[in-house]
Amino acid sequence: MFSHPFEHLRTKLLLSMVAVVFLLTAAVLALVQVRMRAHVTEDLASALRTESSVYSKVEEARREQSEQSAALIANLPSLKALMSTHDPLTIQDASESLLQASGSDVLILEDPAGAEMAIHSRNKRVITSSERLLLFHFSGRHDWWFVNGHLYDLSFAPVTAGAGSEAHSLGRVALGREVTPQSIAGTDAMGDSPIIFERDGRVLLSSLNPIFWQDFQAWLSKSRREPRSVHEIDIQGERYLGSFIELSGDHPIRLYCLKSYDQATVFLGLLNRMLVMLGALAVLTGALSGFVLSRQITRPLEDLVIASRQMEKGDFEFPIQVQGKDEVAELTRAFEEMRKSLRLSREGMLRSARLEAVGRLAGGIAHDFNNLVMIIKGYSDLLLESAAPENRPHIEEIKRAGDRASGLTRQLLAFSRKQVLEPQVLDLNHTVRGMLKMIRLLLGEDIELLTSQLEQVIMNLAVNARDALPGRGKLIIETHACNLDEAYAATHNEVAPGPYVLLAVTDNGCGMNSETLTQIFEPFFTTKEPGKGTGLGLATVYGIVKQSRGHVTVYSEVGVGTTFKVYLPAVDKPALAPQSQPMIQLSAGHDTVLLVEDEVTLRALAAEALKRLGYHVLQAGNGLEALVAADQHQGDIHIVVTDIVMPRMGGPEFVEKLRRKRSGFSVVFMSGYTEAAVLENANIGKDSILLNKPFSPETLVQKMREVQEAAAAEPIRAPTIES
Repeated sequence: MFSHPFEHLRTKLLLSMVAVVFLLTAAVLALVQVRMRAHVTEDLASALRTESSVYSKVEEARREQSEQSAALIANLPSLKALMSTHDPLTIQDASESLLQASGSDVLILEDPAGAEMAIHSRNKRVITSSERLLLFHFSGRHDWWFVNGHLYDLSFAPVTAGAGSEAHSLGRVALGREVTPQSIAGTDAMGDSPIIFERDGRVLLSSLNPIFWQDFQAWLSKSRREPRSVHEIDIQGERYLGSFIELSGDHPIRLYCLKSYDQATVFLGLLNRMLVMLGALAVLTGALSGFVLSRQITRPLEDLVIASRQMEKGDFEFPIQVQGKDEVAELTRAFEEMRKSLRLSREGMLRSARLEAVGRLAGGIAHDFNNLVMIIKGYSDLLLESAAPENRPHIEEIKRAGDRASGLTRQLLAFSRKQVLEPQVLDLNHTVRGMLKMIRLLLGEDIELLTSQLEQVIMNLAVNARDALPGRGKLIIETHACNLDEAYAATHNEVAPGPYVLLAVTDNGCGMNSETLTQIFEPFFTTKEPGKGTGLGLATVYGIVKQSRGHVTVYSEVGVGTTFKVYLPAVDKPALAPQSQPMIQLSAGHDTVLLVEDEVTLRALAAEALKRLGYHVLQAGNGLEALVAADQHQGDIHIVVTDIVMPRMGGPEFVEKLRRKRSGFSVVFMSGYTEAAVLENANIGKDSILLNKPFSPETLVQKMREVQEAAAAEPIRAPTIES
């Protein structure tokens, strides 16, 4: 069955609202439970502390009363007379009435040595118990006596005879009050709270069922306890909060008072059920209101879906009606803006694709054109050597045309970004002053050019400034020496601290907003009208500066103007003074040169020029042919002149294989249009050098001699012979 997509959206909205109400209800329930449980815990802890404090005071009062009773019994003349007989049987029989008179649960008499003389108890099991402790273990005025499951609170008093210096001890009397859970729970202090008496980790007696004692003793062995602090105890699956007080004596015991946490929180179950019912009612109400609300939201969205499907078919011009100011209306307006942006982006992508294709085509043309230009210039040089005077002007004009063609190829390579950079130390002031006339022609008569300590101008920055100037305006080009410190480098990625020269190009044109500033160095980004800009100018500036280990920034304000700042590394070497160089007088050479070039005409030209200078030339069309030629040659090979990119085997791979068989030769790599990765693989070092196409025979011989001189300073590497 077909299901409309907005039915799913309405379902999602309903489920979302139900989920929100459910989560809110659950959060309220959890919060109430947490708060109520915390409140119950605090109430129980407060009750435990109060009961413990009150019982301590009750116990102190009972002790004082028991000690007073023991002192009264000890001072009875009849007891002193009885103790003077020192006869245990007489004392045992005659002292039984004292137990009834004292109102105690146990009465014990001992002689001065601590031996038992008589014992009377209301519980006969104590008298006959084999576990009965001797009284000499108790040396103080008060202690606790646990015998045969009965716990007694004992108070001691000495029995003496005589007075003054004639006073002597007849023994001691001990009166004991039996302590039971029932007697403790019956007091107003403890109420009906479960109690436990414990000594040294052993339960002596408790109001709890004995089957619970094992769990309590297990808890005692694992917990650290402080008097009057509240602890959580699990006994037979029921949670209790417990606190204890220490009852003093020679052998003190601890009295634990417990409160059932589970029983105190029973009412929370009823509260939870009430909250769940209220939550269910809230969910139902939210579902009904959500259904109505979702319908109001999805109806205009249906129109947007229809519009998007039309746009998918390529129709960017259909009308979209926007009504109201709510979020859906804003969404519709945003959709309209997105549609316009997509249309413009598609057009921009098409333009970028065309420019990319043109760039690749330009790079390929420049590569092939380099070879043709080199042939024209090379044969022009050869003709000039033997040309008649009347023919020399014509040949020189052909050579000048070749030079202009070389400049064209360099521009094409710069456009396609395949140009190989050769960093040089230059006098930029002289270079820029020589370009002032061309810059003025480029900018036009309406632009005033102000210069101060000119060092460098980048043509694309000047063109960019010209396009930003509204009719008449000012273009300021200035330079400074500066130092970028560690703090500046820390806030600018890929900037190394140190000395730099600063080139600043400033115009008072229209300026740029922040959105434009974030994109100006991106390839193909332009603010010009379609068809009036490629967007490659500033991208090329950025690439060249970065390749030169420099740094470029831009500052702009709308309606005020723009300043580009280019930082280039400063060097201590003296600049090469620009001057016209006379033609190099080539001297004869006697070395063997292996020339590897896939372009037949170019190879023939280079070979002819080298042979005229006395070089012995071996020729090959690619790396494989060159390896064969090297194997067949019996003598030394002093210089290898090879193109980098060739069919079957390129120059770098050929040189690497040849080094495994031979040593002692230098390498001149020729390159016109070459990828950076290929140049890196060429491994240009002390015994190799790069020669850019097109070049003249003079330049070729000069490079050959440069690389030989550089290699002469390095130790000769022994070849690695392949097995």
